[in-house]
Amino acid sequence: MADEQAKAGEGTAEPAKKSKKILFIILGVAILLLGGGGFFAYTKFLAPKPEPIPQASVNPADLPETVGEIVTLDPFVVNLADPKGNRYLKMKISLELETLEAADRAQKVTPKLRDIVIMMLTSLSFEEVMTPEGKLRIRDELLERFNRVTRPDKIKSIYFSEFVVQ
Repeated sequence: MADEQAKAGEGTAEPAKKSKKILFIILGVAILLLGGGGFFAYTKFLAPKPEPIPQASVNPADLPETVGEIVTLDPFVVNLADPKGNRYLKMKISLELETLEAADRAQKVTPKLRDIVIMMLTSLSFEEVMTPEGKLRIRDELLERFNRVTRPDKIKSIYFSEFVVQ
């Protein structure tokens, strides 16, 4: 008889635990749904809307700079001035000019520009070419020399589209 009462007592306690667990799960889901709905309603209907920027207030100086005309020179393959052995540099250069007319005039002086590049690169060593500072120095020096040749036109920038040392 005592065994039957113990079994009966266990049976009634277990459904009460399950019903509490289900109640907490339902409450948790309901709170999440209400919170999500409240957030959606706030952002959609109650949050202040940003004021549109009038078109006249956009400063042209803040706009990104436009890309000029690009002239690509044929690839250069030169021997470096390296006493340790045979080192080669293969480089492809693109020039950015301000106008189409300037690009046409730069095309006409391409042999002079190629000569400048070849003479400069063959005087450099492997160590001078491989560092990032060396590449920046090459770019700056070429830009200065090219602008002397292409006057009155101005080359805005020089881009290395290929740079391989072997």
